[in-house]
Amino acid sequence: MYGRMTRLQSSPDSIDKGISFFKENVAPKARSTPGNAGAILLVDRKSGTAIGITLWETTEALNASEQFGISSRTQSATAAGGSVIDVYRYEQVMADRAQPPKVGTFVRLNTVHGSPDKLDNVVKFMQKQVLPALKAQKGYRALVMNINRTTGRSTVSTIWDTMADLEASESAVSGLRRDAADAAGAKDVKVEIFESVFSEIKQPASV
Repeated sequence: MYGRMTRLQSSPDSIDKGISFFKENVAPKARSTPGNAGAILLVDRKSGTAIGITLWETTEALNASEQFGISSRTQSATAAGGSVIDVYRYEQVMADRAQPPKVGTFVRLNTVHGSPDKLDNVVKFMQKQVLPALKAQKGYRALVMNINRTTGRSTVSTIWDTMADLEASESAVSGLRRDAADAAGAKDVKVEIFESVFSEIKQPASV
């Protein structure tokens, strides 16, 4: 599985406009594009940050959808009165879903800029150390790990039933986060919290 993650920044009072545009325009167009495997929208209502994600069955499908991606992010930024901050293309290397995708859940997004030659070490660490610890926490729904083998950038998203569950899990993962950064050859991990407002995924529970 492959994906494109687009970060947009707008004013907090424009978030609902962006959500509506994604649901009414981006998601339907993605769904009808060959090779599409889903679409996700994460928002931080306080900061006005939104992350739109489209999933693709193959790297060829991802590359072929670039024109769709350009038009979608340009139109989304216009609709929300914001701007495109970043576009991240990746390979999905882990996806454990204890529960099916659901809107209204909360996501802890961890981003690491490490060394490309250490990515496989990080994947192994996530599988053996982090995933078991997360699965034991109340409210755990899913873990998804994405990597870019060229840049060394990786993201790990953990999904939780409620904000309270997400916050309660922090003590169990904070130390592991530091270890994961060390394994990646990175200085630190950027941690952000989002609400999932759209989630349509065509994928088995675990890959």
